[in-house]
Amino acid sequence: MKNNAGFSLLEVIITISLAGAVLAVMSRTIKTGLEVHTFLADKNAAVNWTESVLEAYKNRNMLDEGVEDSGDDFIRNLELLERESLPRDYEMTRVEVIPYEKEGIRYDGLYQLKVEVDFKCRDKEHHNEMLALLQR
Repeated sequence: MKNNAGFSLLEVIITISLAGAVLAVMSRTIKTGLEVHTFLADKNAAVNWTESVLEAYKNRNMLDEGVEDSGDDFIRNLELLERESLPRDYEMTRVEVIPYEKEGIRYDGLYQLKVEVDFKCRDKEHHNEMLALLQR
């Protein structure tokens, strides 16, 4: 009687091939998951930054109509305060305060605040913008 303990060469080759295919699919899935996680972390940081700017403008003593960009003093001061909390590349591109108007009717004392932020994620430019209504 012959002892058949162990595996044949064909069984070992098939097992290694299947394991390789499974590992290739799993590694691609993990890589995609990490890319999505990185993007969402950067997007979340940009959204948090935009919300911080909205709150800063809501609490600002003087509300001036018009458009401000990343060169204005108020925005530069906000960026200096927030620089430590946002490790990614971001830039406040524009803040716009305009009187609120709907269907041709202008509402006195009500203003629309629009904040635009650009940020980079995986060497691609992304854009985030938020709107809020302010009452004077």
